[in-house]
Amino acid sequence: MAKTAEDNFRIEVWDREGQALAETISRSPDSTVSQAAWQAAIRRRPGMLLIHYNSRHVMEKILTPGEVKIPPQAIIDGSVHAGLDVALGDLREWHVLRAWCRSCSHHAMVKPVWLIKRYGTGALFSSVERALFCTSCDRGGPVRLEIHKLPRN
Repeated sequence: MAKTAEDNFRIEVWDREGQALAETISRSPDSTVSQAAWQAAIRRRPGMLLIHYNSRHVMEKILTPGEVKIPPQAIIDGSVHAGLDVALGDLREWHVLRAWCRSCSHHAMVKPVWLIKRYGTGALFSSVERALFCTSCDRGGPVRLEIHKLPRN
């Protein structure tokens, strides 16, 4: 298989011991994009070994601070994206959120602006979901946030 420019920069996530590859979190032909992905990976993959490559050359290697947590999942337009923990600041004006109560299945639309005002742009979905509670059954969590796009006119 021929190498492409897309193979130039990549970020791999390994377990703490460096024995098992968990995922390739980013591939990019652009160094600047890859550096931004590297900084985001450090924040979003606590307790994991990250390796930043330029082709076969290891540019950076770090064991991220923090404890390994359950891999996050984000639901975007009905599709589950394992390993993706979205920050509220990553949302755009065309995104809407739906909160689902896992206890009673009640659901409601939530405006991202309200969550950003309360928790900040850097808050991750995994932490916001734990802080929310259902207004129907008044039980704290577990609430699941889903990202949907506003319909086009």
